[in-house]
Amino acid sequence: MVTKTETAPAAEPTHGAAAPESLAALAGEAMLLDTSPQREAEAGQAAQAAELVQSNEAELMVGLVMARDMAFGILSMTVDPGRMKALAQVWSDEALQRTASAGAKVMELHGLTAGSVMGRYAPYAMLVAALAPPVVFTKRILSPPKEQPSIDSAARTDGQQQ
Repeated sequence: MVTKTETAPAAEPTHGAAAPESLAALAGEAMLLDTSPQREAEAGQAAQAAELVQSNEAELMVGLVMARDMAFGILSMTVDPGRMKALAQVWSDEALQRTASAGAKVMELHGLTAGSVMGRYAPYAMLVAALAPPVVFTKRILSPPKEQPSIDSAARTDGQQQ
């Protein structure tokens, strides 16, 4: 048995309404017209999810800024100013904001909130914060002093022995 198929002629758009650019645009218009309880519930859930991501982002940003401030207080006593300047660029507000934004989106994918994570891991973070200063200063005290380069090695510019 042979079946013949014919293509239908393209329909002309009506003059009263603009033709949709694509099926996606048509579906988008239909969604705007849909006022069913299910659609309204979905819209409410989407709004709640967006608010949760924003809330997580804000809480993560506060935590990152606190971590930076605590770390920089300790590091400024042990790290030379040139390296502190480089660290300040890495830990800038803009970099922390990007980190918080990405972290909030990942947390939303896994159904986590900043409050639940901090509620679970805050005691460990506080322990690290309490132990960090004595550990850093003990290491500094117990580490042997760095040797100053000799004049002979400073004269070598190509890294080879002369």
